Amino acid sequence: MKFIKTPVTPAVQTFRNQLYQEFNAPLDAMWELLYIASAEIYLIRKDTQDIGYCCIDADNCLNQVYLVNAHKWLMKEVINELVGSGLIISAKLSSIEPLSFNTCLAMAGHIQVHTLNYRHTTEQQQQVTDTPLRLRLITSSDLNKVKHYLREEIGFDDSFGYTENLLKRQEMYLIEEVGELIATGECRLSDTQPAYADVGMIVKQTQRRKGLGAKVLSELAALARSKGRTPICSTTIENTASQKAITRAGFYHTSTIFDMRF
Repeated sequence: MKFIKTPVTPAVQTFRNQLYQEFNAPLDAMWELLYIASAEIYLIRKDTQDIGYCCIDADNCLNQVYLVNAHKWLMKEVINELVGSGLIISAKLSSIEPLSFNTCLAMAGHIQVHTLNYRHTTEQQQQVTDTPLRLRLITSSDLNKVKHYLREEIGFDDSFGYTENLLKRQEMYLIEEVGELIATGECRLSDTQPAYADVGMIVKQTQRRKGLGAKVLSELAALARSKGRTPICSTTIENTASQKAITRAGFYHTSTIFDMRF
């Protein structure tokens, strides 16, 4: 078995499209666009045939792996060789990928929940606001303010164009109160999963524990629905406040990303 570093080629994209068809729940956009997108890609070659690919981040952590149907039975061997070669020491995989997830789960020496993924349902949505929030799309004049806000509130230093991309796509919103930025929100229409939109919010620390997060998520979910998309979102396991806001806004837990150490 050989692992050959490669850029995103048509072959890799074909493999990835096949993998997406096998998911039993949607893939979280933050995971797809930040974690997986920044990882190195390797083609998996047996003899002279490319039978799949994998993504490995800078911490030698496996973020995604796929084998074509005729070679799925080799998944355990592939993981063993990745570990034995020193290419990986851990894996962060979602339960939406049953084969790779269960293979790594059975081999791991230490397992910890990393991220909870949610899907919206109108059946369970609670009434979280009587009057609409003053959500508005960000403009180019808001860029510096929003970047500063993200850095101050969650320590996110956007030096690679994340906010600019959302501005261009008209998918980032803000709420101001007496001229002060108190919350941002995103409604990202998935390019790879056309049935879904990822929503998320960041509430200013001084405005938290007032129900604002649930209100923002609820309005973003309604916005996604108006565009014909099912809203999804996620949060890390330690962020219990976000979990409460997500649930109150009408989302339910559908899948989990685990950190598995070999």
